[in-house]
Amino acid sequence: MPKKPTTRRRPPTTGKPVRDGKVRPAKKTKGVARARSASDAKARAKAKARTGGKPKPEVSDRRLLKGMASRDRILESALDLFSQRGYAATGVYDIARAAGIEKTALYWHFGSKEGLLAAVLDRMDAEFVEGILKRVATGDRENQLDLFVRGLMRIVSEHGHLIRLALSVSIERSQVSAEARAAMGRIYERTRLAVAQGFEQSLGVKLPDVDLIARLALAYQWEAAVRAQIDPEGVDHERFFNHLRRLILLDVEYQLNAMNRS
Repeated sequence: MPKKPTTRRRPPTTGKPVRDGKVRPAKKTKGVARARSASDAKARAKAKARTGGKPKPEVSDRRLLKGMASRDRILESALDLFSQRGYAATGVYDIARAAGIEKTALYWHFGSKEGLLAAVLDRMDAEFVEGILKRVATGDRENQLDLFVRGLMRIVSEHGHLIRLALSVSIERSQVSAEARAAMGRIYERTRLAVAQGFEQSLGVKLPDVDLIARLALAYQWEAAVRAQIDPEGVDHERFFNHLRRLILLDVEYQLNAMNRS
């Protein structure tokens, strides 16, 4: 009886043969996949430990700059809308839409509409009061009064929205918190002192009622800012502030004469 041909067993390969005689790569087993996954996880953990769990500096910087830009847009939009419509009539959605952000971003930066108003008032304090201090006490002594009055006029032209915001916050007492009203009061007092200081420097003399001149100057600023909002085509700041200059000269002459008589 003929013997059956013996088949020679092939050594195990890492894959299955294909038609062209090549060997396919073996499929990864679940155990190998899990091992590699665990290894990758350890590598990520080590990398995270080296950086303290914090993102790369360049990524952090980009996020910080983006957040600052978003915050500035919200502040600018809020300031513009508050000064135009008033605090109570301006909604959070209106501010977010004007700033081109989601409402959640507004709440993330400021917590609430009241918190946003507080931040706006802080910016107003920095920009408006510091602007007065820089503008009203510059130039030579002969022309300082003219520069003082023209500085007040330029503030109305360039920062009239800040003055209108101050009026809005002062009027809407029932809609604004006591903290916001107190902040507005501090801004007004700092502004009055800045105007009085600039005026004294422009004259080179201390007057007993210089605070009244400062209040007169602020009243003219507020009226001019409101007039510019109501009738921007008909407003005449030049004529209006020239009249303020004449009133200041008359008051200064009166106070100087009173000082000489006493």
